[in-house]
Amino acid sequence: MSAIDGLLKFVPEQHRSAALQFVGYTMVSAIALVVDTSVYWTLLLPMKLAAKAAACGYVCGVLTHYALSSRIVFASRLKGRGVKAEAPVLAKFFAAGAVGLVVTSVTIGILADGFGMHPLLAKFFAAGLSFVTVFTSMRVFVFNASSAKVAGA
Repeated sequence: MSAIDGLLKFVPEQHRSAALQFVGYTMVSAIALVVDTSVYWTLLLPMKLAAKAAACGYVCGVLTHYALSSRIVFASRLKGRGVKAEAPVLAKFFAAGAVGLVVTSVTIGILADGFGMHPLLAKFFAAGLSFVTVFTSMRVFVFNASSAKVAGA
């Protein structure tokens, strides 16, 4: 029995799929956050404004996130789709990412540029807020079961 199987025994059967997706999404988010934060930290000095550097890093993180989410976390919902069928999902994904970008940039702008908090600490506060917002958007609007059924029909 794996560690994940051991933890899943505490999750009601009807919620196990969502719990597994959440775990996968968390892992993918961690990878995307490393990409995002690396770009953010690299651009922070040349851009002189934390909110601008955050936006650039976030876009790089979103691209990484889409590649991993669509192929690993939510792959069963996209199975057998071609590029044409995936285009609406991609558009919704980037719309959800845009919401996360706003949450991230505004949070960092307020905390780092406005209140003088260390930019890296502000980034981690923003990442937490963005994570919850974007996961909910992905689960409900982007990779929902009804859109997978429509595309497969």
